[in-house]
Amino acid sequence: MTERARRALGAVCETLVPGSRADLADRVAARVERLPRPADRADFARLLALLESPLVNLLLAGTPRPFSALALPARERYLRSWATSRLATRRRAFQALKRLVTVTHYVALDERGTNPAWSDIGYPGPLGPPPAAPKPIRPLSLTGDTTLDCDVVVVGSGAGGGVVAGELSARGRDVVVLEKGGYFAEADFTQREDEMLERLYDGSGLLTTRDLGLLVLQGSCVGGGTVVNYTTSFHPPETVRAEWAAEHGLPYFTSSEFQRSLDAVAARLGVNREETAPSPRDRVLVRGLERLGWHRGILPRNVRGCSQGEDCGYCGYGCRRGAKQSTLVTYLADAAARGARIVARAAARRVLVERGRAVGVEALVRDPDTGVRAALTVRARAVVVACGSIHSPALLLRSGLGHPALGRHLALHPATAVFALMDEEVRPWSGTLQSRYSDQFADLDRGYGFRFETAPLHPALAALAAPWESGAGHRRVMARLPRTALVGILLRDRDGGRVTADPDGQPKVAYRLSRRDAVHLRRGLAAAAEVLEAAGAREIWTPTARWLAYRPGESGGREGWLRQLDATGYGPNQLLLASFHQMSSCRMGGQRAHSVVNPEHQVWDVPGLYVADASVFPSASGVNPMLTIMGIAHRAAGLIAHEA
Repeated sequence: MTERARRALGAVCETLVPGSRADLADRVAARVERLPRPADRADFARLLALLESPLVNLLLAGTPRPFSALALPARERYLRSWATSRLATRRRAFQALKRLVTVTHYVALDERGTNPAWSDIGYPGPLGPPPAAPKPIRPLSLTGDTTLDCDVVVVGSGAGGGVVAGELSARGRDVVVLEKGGYFAEADFTQREDEMLERLYDGSGLLTTRDLGLLVLQGSCVGGGTVVNYTTSFHPPETVRAEWAAEHGLPYFTSSEFQRSLDAVAARLGVNREETAPSPRDRVLVRGLERLGWHRGILPRNVRGCSQGEDCGYCGYGCRRGAKQSTLVTYLADAAARGARIVARAAARRVLVERGRAVGVEALVRDPDTGVRAALTVRARAVVVACGSIHSPALLLRSGLGHPALGRHLALHPATAVFALMDEEVRPWSGTLQSRYSDQFADLDRGYGFRFETAPLHPALAALAAPWESGAGHRRVMARLPRTALVGILLRDRDGGRVTADPDGQPKVAYRLSRRDAVHLRRGLAAAAEVLEAAGAREIWTPTARWLAYRPGESGGREGWLRQLDATGYGPNQLLLASFHQMSSCRMGGQRAHSVVNPEHQVWDVPGLYVADASVFPSASGVNPMLTIMGIAHRAAGLIAHEA
């Protein structure tokens, strides 16, 4: 980063977070260097250069001075105008700055292992050191370029890849698992957001769609998303199964065979509704639903011996107790015990195809401790791609596949929330991850609508969601954290996006909320606010670029607030949207022209190449997808075992 760019970044940090620590700009610069795509890092550098250009500022802000030379009030006006601009490119630029700076401010640790800002927002930080628990899996260590031979190579170790590896190893197959992320277990789960975001999440938790309009949160570690998800273990709805069977030529989804697979994985994961004590967040949700007479239910969870207490809310950064039955402690542990080889930090570059058949995978393995970079070739009788709905299509594209549907139809379950200031202390980072839900509005239009759930709110997500109109205003919203409740809106999206690959082979995600889905989202915001009102909220707001809030009972109320939301808009970077579930980019179907994978989980026209993750969903599941993925992977493993 040039000295000019550093001046601009320093001024941005001081504007977004006045009085911030002196090294905040350096920490932000380091976070930018960890962005997964070189193009994103270059874009950020260009943005800082533009901020320091007198000519650009004359055109955009009416002053021929570098951003760093402006007084603080002028800098705030400058950034505020970008945040709410009619031009999508300006809103995108503002969100790039705001997200990186505010998140870094609230998660970065000082030399004592704490963050001075936590005391201002009432956040306790980690609840003590992690346990000195043994790490039962021993990933294969490489000292140089290596070739391995096996029956089946599995790319990815999450809900799909982990189950396939466990089931195939149980059938006596020699399995190699390649995982892009590192291997971490209970002893590594420090509960420090900066460390856990970097270790456990793809792109250190900063992965987004191309226009930054939607944050993509997904696991990237041994165990994948099952290590960081919220333990919610819904069976796929009967209506969705019937839709997949009838509209996509897949009668398997309504068969007893699929039901047996779902039951088998639910049993291995210990799915239950007993270890579901409601958190304070859930109690607010239920109170509002009960007073309105709306549906509420108890979530099924894959836990054994869960504390359901204070530390449970930190399990989005790994479960210290090993109570969350991720693939890390179930199927992968089973596979490793039976001799499966697991290679961590192994980024698959391409699938090897010879004479039209998949015969292996080429990967690059990086050891962060030794600095060793090794080329790994795995030769196999079958290849299973299970690296998620963002990376699976990118891997197939890098491998030269050109199916018309490849990368298309991407569903993201766009999620947002409505927030409220309560009389009581909620401590939204604490308590059971998720234990209650409502499907009152799950079917607004032929199976499409939204569900209500809650989610733990730690400083990183809170900083992303808090509107910024000034540094002082953002700080005031963050200071409310202990008394903040939220109702999350999980949208089943009908109209999807697309995954492509950039010149470096890295995935690019294009997604835009359709008009139909936006109508459902708007309905969700209105209904969530109604729930919070019924629960006793004192003030209600949304994660918009502008501060849009109302106090129940005051003039205008919810209807006036909704009119303000409509005027602001629901486009990219006008309302914070996040995806916790990515699906359907390599969808399965009975016709080659409209799908990537055939009904036997095999890529059309490429024998020996299988896909077994959420990317094969014919459409969005409408519920948290983990158990559905695992059921599909369980069935796929049985088919693969006959071929390998």
